[in-house]
Amino acid sequence: MTRTLRPWLAGIALGLFWVSVASAEPSAEDRATARSLATEGYWALRDKRYAEAADRFSRADALVHAPTLTLDWARSLMGLGRLVEAAERYELIIREGVDPKAPPSWQRALSDAKTELAALRPRLSWVTITVTGGGTDANVTIDGVAVSAAALGVRRAINPGAHDFAVAAKGYLGGHQALSLAEGEENSVTLELKLDPDQQQPEPVIEAPKPEPVAPAPPTRNHTPAYVAFGVGAAGLVVGSVSGILWLSKRSTLEKHCPNSQECPPDQSDNVDAYHTLSIVAPTGFAVAAAGIATGITLWAFEGSSASPARGLVVRPYVGVGSIGARGSF
Repeated sequence: MTRTLRPWLAGIALGLFWVSVASAEPSAEDRATARSLATEGYWALRDKRYAEAADRFSRADALVHAPTLTLDWARSLMGLGRLVEAAERYELIIREGVDPKAPPSWQRALSDAKTELAALRPRLSWVTITVTGGGTDANVTIDGVAVSAAALGVRRAINPGAHDFAVAAKGYLGGHQALSLAEGEENSVTLELKLDPDQQQPEPVIEAPKPEPVAPAPPTRNHTPAYVAFGVGAAGLVVGSVSGILWLSKRSTLEKHCPNSQECPPDQSDNVDAYHTLSIVAPTGFAVAAAGIATGITLWAFEGSSASPARGLVVRPYVGVGSIGARGSF
């Protein structure tokens, strides 16, 4: 084991012991595993196997968090060119600080973190990403990694080197732009979204609802003409009945005073005239009654027929010499 490694391992061992005393969280197994990972990370970092070193120090720090492990993790990220991630590891050491009673290795790690971060900051690259032509649901990626919408349109820290910027959105043609940034360079990228004609659908045509057909109201049955005809028939029946009774009364009176029907005393002239008048009125009344009833029945029947509406039907009863009936027009 070299002299360079011995003090480093001693510092790691003392630092891990301090973690166990300070927090009482890591188990003996975790501390032993962390020491082994830290040793592997040290040799990998010394041999510039930065990916392996970053992996080992990140695992060790997850088991037993210590500024010495975080510092070497940041140095491994620096070797990979991941300056932004390395800066965040340095910032973490500075934010957390070190207890004044902590081992010297921790005090040294804090001091080194401040010095190395100050030298790293001017090397960070910056880019401003702007999206045009689309909505707010655009998905932007840098080298396949999604970028938060909050980081669009503002300066964003980025590692130096070549990058591929891409944008995609539903209904639009995606856009790409390649950009290479040197250390400390600041640049901008504009990604344009264009409508995809294959995915654009025409606006749906909304037809006005068709009015529901209104069924015609069933024709109302008007029985008024039939009622009038029945009323006329009833009046004729009353007139005929009363006149018939009076005619019979006059006949009985004349049979008593006129033995010879051809000759009656002068004082019976009024009864003779009344007798002859009633003999005409009575049958006329019955004739009107018959015609009214017949007309009413006819009107009622036509009113109830859908094929022959009674609204255009006019029926008038008539009485003639030796005949009765009804006249109608349609």
